[in-house]
Amino acid sequence: MSARLARIGTAVLCMAVAGFAVWRSVPVLGFALAEREAGESGDITPLRPFAAILETGALAEASLQSAIAQGQSSDTIKADIRLLTRRPLSSSAWLDLAAARLAAGEGMVEVVKALRMSALTGPNESVLMASRALFALPLWTALPGDLRRRTAQDIAGGWERLETSDKLVMRLTLSTAPAMRSELAPLLRQADGMDQARLDDLGLGPAAPAQPEGAAP
Repeated sequence: MSARLARIGTAVLCMAVAGFAVWRSVPVLGFALAEREAGESGDITPLRPFAAILETGALAEASLQSAIAQGQSSDTIKADIRLLTRRPLSSSAWLDLAAARLAAGEGMVEVVKALRMSALTGPNESVLMASRALFALPLWTALPGDLRRRTAQDIAGGWERLETSDKLVMRLTLSTAPAMRSELAPLLRQADGMDQARLDDLGLGPAAPAQPEGAAP
């Protein structure tokens, strides 16, 4: 008898646990449906109630912040395009457009187009060169060859406009990317104004001496 009661108790407990789990999963399912609806319509209103629910609060907050940021980026893109229709030679507006497109999650093709236009319309503006270098360097692996060379020129031309903290960020970026270091270093050595002291600031030591022909590697 006691064994039977124990089995019944265990079954009831399992049913209670299962029921509790299902009950707790209902808000998560509702949030998933609301997130899908928001993604299709662009309206984040259905997500807001889920921010106050324990099971979905963190997910809802993250989705809301992401949607707000993307909306702001979209507004920035529209504003930049309006400005460029009036001032198509504004190199800073082209750079702002590249940054907004990147923040909005647009493809690198569109980001590169805007970045290239910034370089074409403002190739020698030192303040802008510094800003463009800071923006482009983390994108190095996605940049075509001409913009990699342009980034090296921007670092050199905008050097005096870079803050100490900017140079430290560049150095840290390069320290974690050996391939980038090996590709950027020779381009910087060819750029006007980049002496060894500046290269040292970026953690780029002297170039290895060339070996005589026929010498063993």
